[in-house]
Amino acid sequence: MEIIDFAMKMELDGKKFYEAHAAQAKNPELTKVLLTLAEEEERHYKYFKRLKEGISDLSAADRSAHNDSLNAVRTLFTELSEGTGKKEFADNVLTVWAEALRIEEKTEKYYREKAAIETDPARKQLLNSIADEERSHVYMIDGVLTYLKHPQAFSDSAQFRNFQSWEGH
Repeated sequence: MEIIDFAMKMELDGKKFYEAHAAQAKNPELTKVLLTLAEEEERHYKYFKRLKEGISDLSAADRSAHNDSLNAVRTLFTELSEGTGKKEFADNVLTVWAEALRIEEKTEKYYREKAAIETDPARKQLLNSIADEERSHVYMIDGVLTYLKHPQAFSDSAQFRNFQSWEGH
């Protein structure tokens, strides 16, 4: 299977994963993070679809949408750290988020490996850009896992401070 077709399938699978778990989540802030991740996967799918159609660049609107997602998640992390969010979680919540982390790490690695061997500069740039976005998903999910494991100490954690100060680069 060609890299673009495989990437499109991976992104749709990720979207379905996040949507399915968002439908089961009990915490509204965590539900929003899952839905944000689903939207990000949908955007990535559309990037690859456009690439397959011969459109090889990311527009300013594409980049802005990713930054908007990061900012929305930062706001949710602030709400969680301030204790405004409910501390109610489904029984399998740690398992779900650990699986999400594994998926995002694997996806980022895949895109980086493919970018390293890509000869077309536009495709190489797109693969690296998407890998960077997948890295931001890893940071988000790592923050969620830290929160889930230690909700009372979350705002003092390195993950919270690092994600809040991270500029998406």
